[in-house]
Amino acid sequence: MEKMTEHETGIERLWNRYGTFIIYMVFGFLATVLETFSYWLLYEVIGLSNMMSTVIAIFITITFAFFTNKIFVYKSKVWKTAPLIKEILSFYWFRILTGLFNMLFMYVTVDKLAWWPVGMKAIAAIIVGIMNYLLGKFIIFRNATQRRGRPNGMN
Repeated sequence: MEKMTEHETGIERLWNRYGTFIIYMVFGFLATVLETFSYWLLYEVIGLSNMMSTVIAIFITITFAFFTNKIFVYKSKVWKTAPLIKEILSFYWFRILTGLFNMLFMYVTVDKLAWWPVGMKAIAAIIVGIMNYLLGKFIIFRNATQRRGRPNGMN
């Protein structure tokens, strides 16, 4: 447990403990907006098919998420070619896996169990968001997190 310094306020203590997660949530919200806007632009304005618009919007959003997570959330300083490619491939790979989990969760809960679709989508989004945060922190950008001296905890 982190000790509060004599001059640290409650807000500073919360920020020091949960700041990385808060930044992750802000950029996650922006990624959702970006994906929705990209889909709308591609489908409604440009006139691409639903699936083509979806795939391109997801690709744009995952790319945005990679760079915002790398730079602002986990503060990874890796820019050399080989390690950068490893980070990018890991990021996309785990986003594909969590996307497949999302699809399986929705298939089982909505199509097979006939549970409330919107509620299940919200639960799936929360689970996938937590999975993506933990994968980023402990696997994809692990070295950046460890170099900052905070291998444990939320921040």
